[in-house]
Parts: sequence; structure tokens; C-alpha cells
Amino acid sequence: MRCTRARTFRRGRHFPLAFPRWMCDVPGMSIRKRMDSCPVHREAPAGFSLSEVEVRLARSEERPLWDALMDEHHYLGFRRLAGRGLRYVATFGGRWLGLAAWQNGAFKCAPRDRWTGWKPEQQFRRLEMVANNTRFLVLSEPGVFPNLASRFLAGMTRRLSGDWLEAHGHGVLLAETFCDPEVFAGTMYKAAGWEGLGETKGFARANGRYTDPHGKPKEIFVTALRPDARALLSSPLPLPPDVAPPADPALAPRDPEAMRSLHAELAAVPDFRRAQGRKHTVASVLTVHVLAELANMKGCLAAAQFAQSLSQEELEAVGAWLNPRTGRREPVSKSTLHRVVQSVDPEALEDVLGRWSRPRLPIARALAADGKRIRGANRNGDGHHETVALVDHESGAPFALLNFDDDGGELAATHDLLGRCDIGGRVITLDALHTTRKTAKLITDRADYVFVVKGNASETFDILDSIDWERDAAGSFAEDLDKVHGRLEQRSISVLTPPGGLVNYPGVRQIARVTRYREPLKKGPDDAGKGEKDYTETVYLITSLDAGAASPEELLRLNRGHWAVENLNHRQRDCVYGEDACLTRTGNGPANRASLNNIALAVVFANRREAESLAETRRRLQLDRREALDALTRP
Repeated sequence: MRCTRARTFRRGRHFPLAFPRWMCDVPGMSIRKRMDSCPVHREAPAGFSLSEVEVRLARSEERPLWDALMDEHHYLGFRRLAGRGLRYVATFGGRWLGLAAWQNGAFKCAPRDRWTGWKPEQQFRRLEMVANNTRFLVLSEPGVFPNLASRFLAGMTRRLSGDWLEAHGHGVLLAETFCDPEVFAGTMYKAAGWEGLGETKGFARANGRYTDPHGKPKEIFVTALRPDARALLSSPLPLPPDVAPPADPALAPRDPEAMRSLHAELAAVPDFRRAQGRKHTVASVLTVHVLAELANMKGCLAAAQFAQSLSQEELEAVGAWLNPRTGRREPVSKSTLHRVVQSVDPEALEDVLGRWSRPRLPIARALAADGKRIRGANRNGDGHHETVALVDHESGAPFALLNFDDDGGELAATHDLLGRCDIGGRVITLDALHTTRKTAKLITDRADYVFVVKGNASETFDILDSIDWERDAAGSFAEDLDKVHGRLEQRSISVLTPPGGLVNYPGVRQIARVTRYREPLKKGPDDAGKGEKDYTETVYLITSLDAGAASPEELLRLNRGHWAVENLNHRQRDCVYGEDACLTRTGNGPANRASLNNIALAVVFANRREAESLAETRRRLQLDRREALDALTRP
């Protein structure tokens, strides 16, 4: 956050200063009831000592309450952490005194970029070394706990880099924050020695760019988390090993000898449940769910019935609970399956997909990115209702997945996913929604792109549409007329290298026109307008690949290969695993179902034999339970 205190009594509500641990653990207690359970403390409790205030990360079971409090009482509200982030609490005697959130550094901030001295090509690569204090909330009236905000801030900055390393695979070098001078003076940051860099220009983000003036510039404060932070951020040399982040901690290639089984990877998913009464581990529950999906048993009820059919040997392999009284393994129940799928952290399952599948699935040069809405997932409550996936063109294997809600939309989520993943040296294909200069800049720092240009990029579309392609094209290619799906189809492409400044996109080296012709073999009666007609469609492409890296034939293949994300991922998840038909609509359920479906799909791809179709692989794993179990439990 940008302040030392928040509007703690807006809407006239009295809210609790702190919450006993048991309030975060009671399954039947609603968030609102927990928020209303304790009165505000007007005075500091007896024996209060500022030195005994503990600063720690919020536990997984405390996150719903943390989110609700921050949204209720912070003047900016709160929906969720976008990208990588951390939630902190300040406590005394087990009671909450304050909340704070840290997220990825701001993508664009001219005063900060001048202060660091990094070059534009360094900015994106080292932006993940910056953490932004986006929320700061003291849960009391002003003056009840003197200097608490400073104590809280100091405790967080001391441990921020280490916590970020443990949570996200790398440390951070710089902390930043933005303070609204109309609301707060930033006294806490000044007292802590943070350096003021001036003000922002007062623009909000619109359509992926900061072009919407709101007239409320913010003050910028930064502090280095180690003495040489500024030099490291602007150095032309690679970062030293003790601070250099991997390209993608979740998806980085690993030594095959060190690869773990899917069941072992699922053991890293945090357990949100309290220890009392817990029987089955999260890894055991999720392994049974994936195994049931491979057996074509969809949903929690079907997975529970499937678990009842497992033998003692099979239950032992998935880590089922051993009843000490009977000495036998017991299958997981439907209620436990439902509760785990509904509540585990979606980001943890996304990481599991990357860690397990990346070293096992052959990923080719080209990746397709596209979003998919989970039908009906937003009927009740909040949560992640959409997913964006990176899929290999040739095999259709899932490369990475990100679940997101409506905040920021598919465009922002795709930027986040591309920022997380190691896409170096690859070609990313995207549909017309993503044809923006920001997306092009994001990709050209590490990879190449092929964008489709349609009416949403009207300026560029008009330029490409005005070209005399028959006269000016430097190269062309046409496929043979092909008979498919009861019609004749043919695709052709014309390509040219644009003169400087014609197409104002970062890194663009070629532009192209693609013409798709379709002629039905059976037309309507007497061609009177009934039935399918001859159809010609024209779309345009821009790409950062030059003529030496991609011929006209290769560009046409890349354009057509983008449909792998629809045919081999989205369609498989809907038609095979029943994702849209699933009745799970609330909480993290829809997002976790999407991740589990992708994990099951990755298992199928990883066990696919040469010249075997996906359907044949699925049937083989469905009929041979022992082989399916080995696929989940062997390294």
C-alpha cells in the first residue's frame, strides 16, 4: 500500500483488531461472521511491547479472511494478488494488528527506471527483482499503537527477499511503493529511509497501455534491499548466482535423474486444512482425482466411487490413509474430494503442471496462447473463472497454464503467463485480441511472435488492407486444394518486408496476407441461398521473424498451427474431461478443475506411444489401471 493507515471506519463499521487462530480454522464460520466476532480495541492490550510484534506471512487457511478484511477496510479495496505476491500480517499475542501485500513491480515507472539506470532491454528481464508494496493496513484507530506501522514495514523489508525466494524461486533487490498525496503523506516510508523519486504522470492503464489520464499523480518511494542492488539492476553483466532468478522456477528444465513422480510433486501443494481430524493428504486426494479422470470417471462423486474400487495395494500406492485400528487403507470420501478441489491454491497446481510435465513432454519451437472461459463458473461467488494456456503447436501438449478472473481480462493474464515462462528462442502465436504493441514488446525481448491483425487493430488493419499484394508481395505460397469435412479448402499467403515505419509494432520484420477459400461439395437446393456457400476469408499477419527465419510456407504453417490450442487443449478438456459440464461453480473449484484436467492431459501426452493417437492412449490407460497408477507414482 501506499499509506501508513487506512480509512478504518468507512461505512460506519466496527471491525476486529485481531483474530484468534481458531477463528481461521472453524469450517462452518463465514467470513462475515469471523469479521464481526471481535470488537475494536480502543487501547493497547496490557503488556503490549512493540519489540514483541511478530511479522510473518499469512498462512494458507488465513487467506480468505485476510482478503475479506483488506477489501472491506482498505480505501482501495482488494480482489486478489495479480502475478507473484505475498501476504503479510503483524501480530501480537496471536492477534492481528496489521495487514500488507507485496506484488510484482510496476511494469512502467519512468522515475524508477531512471533511478535504476537499466536499459530498456534489461527492464523486462530484471523487473521481477522488484517488489511493490501495494497494500498496507493497520487494524486500529490512529494512535492506539504508536510506531506500529514503522515496525511492521521494517520487519517486512528485512525478510522480503528471503520469503520471495522461498515462495517464487528467486529473491528481490528493490522495494517500491506509490503513495497518493491527497490521502497520505508517506511519512512511514520517509521515516524508514525510503528514497522519494518524484511523482507519476497520472495515467491509468487502458487497453494494456498507460494512456488514460486520471489527474491523480502518485508519489514514488523506493529502497534497496541490499547495498549493491542498484548496481546489479543496471549492470550489463548477468546477475550473480545468489540473486539471479531462473527463467521460470516452475518450468525450468531439470536433470532427469532428479525428476519426481506426479504424486511427489502434488505433495508440495499447501494443505489448507487444520491438522485435527485430517486423514488423507492433499497429494493422496489429488492423485486419486487424476487417476479417476484417466479412468473416465468425471467429477468428485465419480472419483469417490472409483476410489472405493481400488485394492489395498493401489490405495497404498496413492498414499491413502491407514486406519490404525483395522490396519487397512481407507479410500477418500466424496466430501473430502470436493473440499480439497474446491479450496487448494490454484497457483500451486499450476506450478505442479509445469514442474512435472516440462521435462517429460517434447516442446517444439512454436507455442500457441489462448484463453478459455469456464462456462457458468461465475454464477455464485468470486474466484478464477477463466484460464489462459500455452500449448505446443505440433503435439498439443500443455506447456503452461494460468487461471484468472475478470480483473484485467485475458490480455493481462497472457502477459503475466508469458512473463512467468521460459519462452526464450520460441515463436508465440496469438489471435487478434493480443495484437498490441505491449504484447509485441513483451515477447520480442526473449522470443518471436506471429500476430493476426483484424478490426480491433483498425489502424494497422487499414494499412495492410491498402497494400497491393499482387504487385508488391516479395514471396507467396499456396496449399493444394484439399478435400476435408465435406468441402474443398485451400489456403494461400503473400508476404513482404515492410518499409521502415509502415507498421509501428516493436520488432516487426514481415507482414502477410492469408486467404482462406472454402467450397462445399453439397450446396443448397438450386443454390437458392440454403446450405453452405463458397466462402473466401482474408486475414493479415505481422511477425518478428525475418525472411530468413520464416518462409511464406512456414508462416502459413504457424498461422494454421495456432488452432492446436483449441483442438488439442480446449476441446479435449471439454469433450473428454467434461470441464464445462462440471457443476463446480464457486471458490477455487473451477480453476482447480481446469488445472487437474491439464495435468491429466499432460499424463496422456507423456505416456503416448509412437504412432498412437490421443484416444488410443486414453483407452490404454483406462483399461490398464496398473499402468495409469505407475504413470502417476513413478519418477
